Amino acid sequence: MWFDFLSIFSLSLFHIGWISGFGGYDSGDSTYDYVVIGGGTAGLAIASRLSELLNSTVIVLEAGSNVERLPEVFIPGLVGTGQAFTTLNWGYKTIPQEHLNGRTTTINAGKALGGSTIINSMIFPRAEKEQYDAWGTLNDDDPQWTWDSMLPFFRKLELFTRPTESQVLSGVLFDEHVHGTDVDHGRVKVGYPNYFYDQSKMWHNASGFSPSPDLSNGSPQGTVGVAPNSLDAQNNTRCSSVCAYYTPFSNRPNFRVLTGVFVNRILWSMTGTTGATRTDPLKAIGVEYRTENGLVRHVNVRKEVIVSAGTIATPKILELSGVGNTTILKNAGVTPILDLPTVGENLADHVHGWANAFTNASVTRDLLTLDPRFKEEQQDLWFHNRSGVLSAAPRSLGLAVASDLFTPVQLEQLMQHTEDNMAHYALLFSNGNLNLAKGIEAQYAIVMSLWKRDKLAPVELNLEPGYAGPTAFEDRPHEKYTSINAVLFSPLSRGRTHVNSSNPADTSVIDPAYYSHPLDLAIHTRGIQLGRSMLQTPPLDTIYQGEYEPGPEKTSATTVEEWTKNSVSSDNHVVGTMAMLPADMGGVVDTRLKIYGVQNVRIVDASIIPIPISAHICSTVYMIAEKAAEFIREDSSLQ
Repeated sequence: MWFDFLSIFSLSLFHIGWISGFGGYDSGDSTYDYVVIGGGTAGLAIASRLSELLNSTVIVLEAGSNVERLPEVFIPGLVGTGQAFTTLNWGYKTIPQEHLNGRTTTINAGKALGGSTIINSMIFPRAEKEQYDAWGTLNDDDPQWTWDSMLPFFRKLELFTRPTESQVLSGVLFDEHVHGTDVDHGRVKVGYPNYFYDQSKMWHNASGFSPSPDLSNGSPQGTVGVAPNSLDAQNNTRCSSVCAYYTPFSNRPNFRVLTGVFVNRILWSMTGTTGATRTDPLKAIGVEYRTENGLVRHVNVRKEVIVSAGTIATPKILELSGVGNTTILKNAGVTPILDLPTVGENLADHVHGWANAFTNASVTRDLLTLDPRFKEEQQDLWFHNRSGVLSAAPRSLGLAVASDLFTPVQLEQLMQHTEDNMAHYALLFSNGNLNLAKGIEAQYAIVMSLWKRDKLAPVELNLEPGYAGPTAFEDRPHEKYTSINAVLFSPLSRGRTHVNSSNPADTSVIDPAYYSHPLDLAIHTRGIQLGRSMLQTPPLDTIYQGEYEPGPEKTSATTVEEWTKNSVSSDNHVVGTMAMLPADMGGVVDTRLKIYGVQNVRIVDASIIPIPISAHICSTVYMIAEKAAEFIREDSSLQ
């Protein structure tokens, strides 16, 4: 019934916008100043900002479609349901992971206009100041990449709604000075949910962490708080990059979006030398793409190509375009144009684990599945006044620093062992590239320094008022649960992703190398153990009805480690495959996000992040796009 009601509901309420030609195809002779590959988090953000230059033309090429009307997209409490992880998901498959007992895993990424902002959990905090400062440190102390230089762009992208009195009483703390409230320039609507589970409030006390003044203030490590959400607080709906950067500006005549198109490669001006001996900068002249019915077409570019296809797809597009490791390209049947051997390397990903228990709590998210009457009541509440469990994708986050996980003696031993072996593992993960080995070792030195000062949380713990874990609904007891998500936030393992075919329709070979560094498993297991103990810590112990997973019989570290290896998955925060690092440290892009050796192609997405951050990455990716738009404006003014 409620879906029938939705079909006649005013689409304007959900900010759905369409333009003439939306989803259509350009002829082969069309030309734009800026061609943006990928209409996801960063792609729509930078395209929208560039379209503010009214004398410039911008086109976005996106494989997915506009799905803002789907309930599982715009209703917060339906996050992760419906098509979210099926047709709206690229679902990248990894190769079998040696240290996960040979399992393959899936890295989720949004396959729709809006990218992963369509399917993520809308969690919108930031990392620690010193972690952003590390980007500058790794890049010859470049002042463009520090917390102080990034904060104005974090504020610029936001349109923040102050919490209500009820939300403050439910535990929301905030510092308005770190948020953006400019209605003329802010884009992503950020706010807090209208519903709070009792379990979440109880967990704040059980966690043992200090309350965070604001998880976006640059000092969240070792604290607990209610996460801000990418949420339109006025009508309690998700605010994706479509809501923020496209729909309000879709009628701009210089801003065009094509959906249902798949980019094959970047087209180059073939003057000058090619291959490993190239001395003149490579120049992009267009982008080739294919339509859903297989037609191959292209658009021409006057100024720049901006690749925003994500950490997995961006290096694939560059490799198919002949830019990458010459040996890998030749083996895949691709003609090398520019030898850039670290394209696709330095991949890092957060790893997701769990602890969960049966509960006697009166309300959990499980009831949406277990009790049809409850689900119907909640649907009615949401449509009536935006209240109830569907008004929230609830997340209270706790950032566990190293001293929360280990005793001083244990921590000293782990740090010493890691420091003694930094060069060994850096070389192991460098795929034979000595420059990259130097870059990875520099990352490790920063991680060790931040851990010792409790400025980098190795693990995030957050409470799910319902089941969260690896077991499918049909395979677990149909009961109510309380779960603690335990996410490895600072992995030392580094993997890679590369093409093994010249066919753009073929998938890349993806190897995150999960747990390849032994410290990753030790830390993550410790985080899961801490989550288990929290479930039995007052006041959560009052609703505890016995552990389900990992399982009460798993009492030793060895058995928990084995369960962990057999159950964990990607947290879908892959970074680093087009790393912003100096060339002699294995970098692919410079600090203006331009590819080394290429005149007019920038990378603007999570792939440029040189070192993992202890935070959900969505707000950081938006910030990168905002800074990149500023770089382009500055560079354009000099031409």
